Amino acid sequence: MCADLDTLLIAVYCAACSLFPADPRPRRGRPQTITDNELLCLMVAQMLLGQPSDRRFLGVAERRLGHLFPQLPSQSRYNERCRQLAPKLVTLWRAIACELPGFHDSLSFVDTTPLPCGQSVQTVNRSELAPWCGFGYCAAHSRFFWGTRLVLWCGPDGTIRDFDLVPANAPEREAVLELLERQPPAGQLVIADKGFAGQEFESAVAELGAILLRPSRADEATRPKPPIGRIRQRIESIVNSLKDQLRLEHHLAKTPAGLICRIAARILALTAAIHLNWQLGQPARALTAYGH
Repeated sequence: MCADLDTLLIAVYCAACSLFPADPRPRRGRPQTITDNELLCLMVAQMLLGQPSDRRFLGVAERRLGHLFPQLPSQSRYNERCRQLAPKLVTLWRAIACELPGFHDSLSFVDTTPLPCGQSVQTVNRSELAPWCGFGYCAAHSRFFWGTRLVLWCGPDGTIRDFDLVPANAPEREAVLELLERQPPAGQLVIADKGFAGQEFESAVAELGAILLRPSRADEATRPKPPIGRIRQRIESIVNSLKDQLRLEHHLAKTPAGLICRIAARILALTAAIHLNWQLGQPARALTAYGH
């Protein structure tokens, strides 16, 4: 078995079929030319091939994946059905992630990253995403943006244990704390950046049974300075995997359902690649083999 896109898609399809077996009852109406489980695999392929546009992806898929998916849906049908599969995307991601060592490791990382959803005044005023979005500031890139933030809780190998989407102006500490409360990290070491400074936040993490480590800020001269600079870069590399090859910020979503679906598909694609790399003894986030 080798690390390539075909092998990965077959593995994802087998996992999907085990979770979502076909309904033996006859379906009313026109027969579907492609199943939901096949659509889940196509969404994974779309993200790994770096094709945010559904139209362009279906053109690429006809040439690259025609031997696996001989009957592809139309662009409108593909978009409509994919948006309905967000719950299955999340269920499949969780099932795959739970098998990875990073999901159960005693070391984990938390962070947020900007997810712009529009660049114009017309978008802000008319977009269906407006109730979900807000204006925020990204200190890492010194820029303001309108959209959401992706909240991540990850294992050291890049396994995404949990994630959430919050408005760009939502308090980061509260968003991360809500994420940790879903699966209390008792007995774990949680690494964060200096933006999560605050005694109240550290106490809340301690109440969950975890130890929080972060770099010291310039105005905290008396605070111990843990040597976590190099290991802290892991969360940055995980975010880069999502933003570079999987093109996280180029999601092209125009509705809440579309945004959730496209983000969940990227996280499923990353998790599936990490799982196959783990089985093959490859570097966890080596995605190059799956991008062509």
